[in-house]
Amino acid sequence: MKESPFMKGYYEVDSGLTLLFNQIYGEDEYYRFKETASLLDYKKQFSKLVKTIEKSFNDTCKNTDNLHLKEINGLVENQLIFIKRVKTIENLYQSLIVFFPKICFLIIGKIPQNGIKRKRDNRALWNLSEFRQIEFKQNKKQKFEQLLNLIKNERIKGLGTNRQELKKYESTRLVNESFMDWFIRIYPEIYFDLFERTE
Repeated sequence: MKESPFMKGYYEVDSGLTLLFNQIYGEDEYYRFKETASLLDYKKQFSKLVKTIEKSFNDTCKNTDNLHLKEINGLVENQLIFIKRVKTIENLYQSLIVFFPKICFLIIGKIPQNGIKRKRDNRALWNLSEFRQIEFKQNKKQKFEQLLNLIKNERIKGLGTNRQELKKYESTRLVNESFMDWFIRIYPEIYFDLFERTE
């Protein structure tokens, strides 16, 4: 991370990082963390991000075991302590590079422990369900919300604009047919591609 040539103690902020915080926290964050920032600013922003990951996990993942929660919360708390104590931007980044893969693996199931293995091909070691297994579920309402979001943002190949699809729904729906039921009837293959996983 380069120090600003114009402001001692301030470091350049990558535009991708600025856009990430904007995406997560909104437009105000874009103007608060862009172009250059001090070490203190970096520490505040990444502490906020780490806390957000912890809260998102606790609020979203409802059926995990207490030990899993303790491991994740412990990893987060240790990282927050390190961020608070860190003295250089380089050490901050190094700690985050270690933290983020760990938290990702731990959320999936566990942090891999392959340090003593000598195999070159470790593809069989990436199933992390030894202690618990992650499983995503979608109820009908969640599928409906996701479908509307995809149509609104025109992210489904083969469909028209949001307005075109709503107009088509109004003109071709059956009596008392919901939008989701209509979509399944009109676009069964697209629905299957979106919501049904194949091995």
